Amino acid sequence: MTQAEHWNKSYEHPIPATPDKIWQALIDTSSWKHWNPGVKSIALEGAFQAGTWFSMALPDGEMIRSRLIGETRVRVEHRIEASGPGQYQLVYAIRTQGPDAQALGEGISADFPDVMAGLAHYLAEQKA
Repeated sequence: MTQAEHWNKSYEHPIPATPDKIWQALIDTSSWKHWNPGVKSIALEGAFQAGTWFSMALPDGEMIRSRLIGETRVRVEHRIEASGPGQYQLVYAIRTQGPDAQALGEGISADFPDVMAGLAHYLAEQKA
């Protein structure tokens, strides 16, 4: 496999909430449109767990499904990590494998910093 067929990157952002609150916001797909400007709506086809398919409507009306895009496999991982006493950060890590992996990975993850900042703002407002 060539370098162009494998790409990965991760993004970190401090989140002013407990891991439980962060996780609840991540699995409550009905709230995504409030903090992720790239999501108009989302419909899960099962429980929020590995292997579940979902359909997502983008703001421009385009519909996408998770998992495979052409011959390129995309995997996005969300981790909540301690960053200090009572402080946490959210990590979005993406791995792409297949033709045009880097270009596809960069396109998919371009808004990750904004999405994570949106989640931090959303959760900060929930505390108020």
